[in-house]
Amino acid sequence: MKAMKRIERVRELLANNNLDAIVVRNNSDLMWLTGFEGVFDTEQAHVAIVTHDVCVLHTDSRYVTAMNSCAQAEGIWQIDASRMREPQFVAEAFRELKLVTGRIAIDTSMSLATYRAYSDAMPNARFKERAGDILALRSVKDTEEVKLLKAAQQIATDAFTETLAHMQAGMTEREVSLELEFNMRRRGADELAFANIIASGPNSANPHAIPTERRLRHGDMVVFDFGARAAGYRSDTTRTVCIGEPSLEQQRIYNAVLDANRAVREALKPGVTGAQMHKLAEDVLASAGYENCMGHALGHGVGIDIHESPVLGPSNEKPLVAGNVVTDEPGIYIPGKDGVRIEDCGVITETGFDNFCSLTHELQVVS
Repeated sequence: MKAMKRIERVRELLANNNLDAIVVRNNSDLMWLTGFEGVFDTEQAHVAIVTHDVCVLHTDSRYVTAMNSCAQAEGIWQIDASRMREPQFVAEAFRELKLVTGRIAIDTSMSLATYRAYSDAMPNARFKERAGDILALRSVKDTEEVKLLKAAQQIATDAFTETLAHMQAGMTEREVSLELEFNMRRRGADELAFANIIASGPNSANPHAIPTERRLRHGDMVVFDFGARAAGYRSDTTRTVCIGEPSLEQQRIYNAVLDANRAVREALKPGVTGAQMHKLAEDVLASAGYENCMGHALGHGVGIDIHESPVLGPSNEKPLVAGNVVTDEPGIYIPGKDGVRIEDCGVITETGFDNFCSLTHELQVVS
């Protein structure tokens, strides 16, 4: 069972770090840890405790029926919906588990107010502040997760292809964005993986542009950055197209970004670092005459969240491992003129990089 395998990884973490238990509060971490589908939303209404022997999850009446149904199928989790505030529930649970003075891992993302409430409720606990333990485990995807990520990617790929077939000069960025969203939802997306970026002309030089009422014009480069969320997992893709034939400079910019994207795709494998991949992309762009024109990290992990570990950026010296799912998204941005970004998302395999995206990398021209 997927949940049991994930819990075994958590218990191995506890054993390796001389911990008695871990408290998990983040909804994405909880979704991964439990394997429950269609339960967690954006509200912080749950807390889980995992020890070497017990898995207990506290929720409230709005979620308890769905959670009990999922828990019965898995046969692992004890669901508790008692009407207690979170710190009081956790304190009572540790008293019952005889871990009042235990070594308990809590994540540094916990707010100061919540930490103080925990400390007041459990004055004898030995809290161990740790950063991103579950997130680190989530960074290595299993085969089922890869399957779900590929399915989300296919939804986005097909939706983009249909949107592009109907796009033309005169449409607004917002109209294109709405059509792309509709096409993804019609194909099974539960929601967007993130807010669409549809950026045309000078707006394309803004990496995180918001779709506007600007109308597409001949000569525009148009950056599409989009993704679908389905069955709890997300896709992330960027393609840049041109309205009409590109200028020589636009084609030159595009080719430089494509060369950087290709160089990284061919270099990704276990053992390379995020910092090395970022530098490789920067070096390719610089050799084409576009030094310091990217301005953002090369890529990031994708999974339940749109931004996960590992990061492909200057600060990440940790080697990538098989099972990491990452994006490769170099870009060039010339303020007031043009921007180009090409992004693929895929999984690191034992021998290289399995790209989830089947869209062409060549510059597509929309008449």
